[in-house]
Amino acid sequence: MSAKWSTIVGSVCFLTVTLYLISVFYSSLLLNVTYSLLSAVLLFVALPTVRRSSIIITIPLLLIGIVIFLLTESDGVSFLLAFGNNINLIALFLFVPLIGVFISLAGLLTTLKVHIEQMEKEGEKEAHPYRLGFLLTATMGAVLNLGSMVLVHRIIEGSISNFFRRKMVMILLRAFGFCMFWSPYFVNVGLVLVLFNVSWLSIGLYGFVIGLTYVLVSLIFFPKLSFSEDTNCIQPKEPKNEVQNKRPALRVLILFGVGLFLCSFILEFFLPVNMLAVVSILGFVYPLLWAVFSNYLKEYIQQFFNYVKECFSRLKNEIVIFISAGFFGAALSYTDIGDFVSQMILTFSQGYIYAMALIVICFAIFLSIFGIHPVVIVIGIGSALSPQLFSVSSEFMALLLIIAWTLATQVSPFSGSVLMASGLMNDSSFDIAKKNSRFVLVCVIVLALVLYLFHLLQFI
Repeated sequence: MSAKWSTIVGSVCFLTVTLYLISVFYSSLLLNVTYSLLSAVLLFVALPTVRRSSIIITIPLLLIGIVIFLLTESDGVSFLLAFGNNINLIALFLFVPLIGVFISLAGLLTTLKVHIEQMEKEGEKEAHPYRLGFLLTATMGAVLNLGSMVLVHRIIEGSISNFFRRKMVMILLRAFGFCMFWSPYFVNVGLVLVLFNVSWLSIGLYGFVIGLTYVLVSLIFFPKLSFSEDTNCIQPKEPKNEVQNKRPALRVLILFGVGLFLCSFILEFFLPVNMLAVVSILGFVYPLLWAVFSNYLKEYIQQFFNYVKECFSRLKNEIVIFISAGFFGAALSYTDIGDFVSQMILTFSQGYIYAMALIVICFAIFLSIFGIHPVVIVIGIGSALSPQLFSVSSEFMALLLIIAWTLATQVSPFSGSVLMASGLMNDSSFDIAKKNSRFVLVCVIVLALVLYLFHLLQFI
């Protein structure tokens, strides 16, 4: 793809999500139709260039959706608007990485790396490299998403001695899962907020508790985590004095992260929009404001335009999957399949809520193992399940699907996090998924039970 064409399609991506964000505050059919049309254009431009697995998922979704629209004799406007059904998720994927762009530009990652090097040199952390890796991923991942695994791996590799490479990557993979239960910067959390029309404030604390339970299960499994063939990294890399002298203070990084989360919660409370829109807006505005006040504006603008050129190539698989899944979900809303699926799950669970939770989680995991993207599963299940039918709250259903999505990504050989771990440890994604299977099985039983206890105690 030429540089000029990359700039054009990247600019179209930003125009599309910008129009969507404007429509959140100013409702207009013209705006909705415009960004939906642009979403369709992005989908069909990206489709020929994505990996085969994405095409195999996308084509059936589009064909089934088209057939449903034809059979239900829906009007052309509804058909077109269906392509913009998931543009809010694309906005999240497009804007949130800009936070990482600024963090890297301002040297905040270097600050963290050098601080860890100093602790390692002083012997403060030499006995706990895995704990450090877990904590770094669990905190940085809450904002930086999947990229946190790569960044933490680089930091650990360059700063810490005496750890096993494959074991460390598995720890990072499980730590990444912790963020997915509660962080508003994750697409699964944002999606269920929209599907069930609930606020992050109503489920965030419970998601965090579920995440802590997940961490406890991880700790229990840690002593048994080992690989028959693993590389022991024993050579620390000495910190460079010139980097130490120029690095910003560690408190700046802490202030940046804390400020970001506080802004997220405050804006969701005061603005008449959901957390998904708030996070997308902050992803663009927050690093820009920091660049202005920290005298990095010129450099940040340059990095921003470079990001525009690269964003379509980096996000084309997400664009194809999420837009087609949104189109499919919109088509399903015109059918009675929701009642059918709800009744089927109700029949199998015999009205027991804990059994229903297990069925939904296991169903999502089963489909994900065969390469069905969790967004397709969650949109399909989420559009079908009626909280009232099962005598549970919308918050319960939202948390249930968050658990299902998170555990599915931990055991599916096709998920982004498992594939990322596969690349970092140079191992098969199928072997990693198999290695994680017992851990995920225990998490299914325990986390569904914790959610059920929330319901019994009438917390949600």
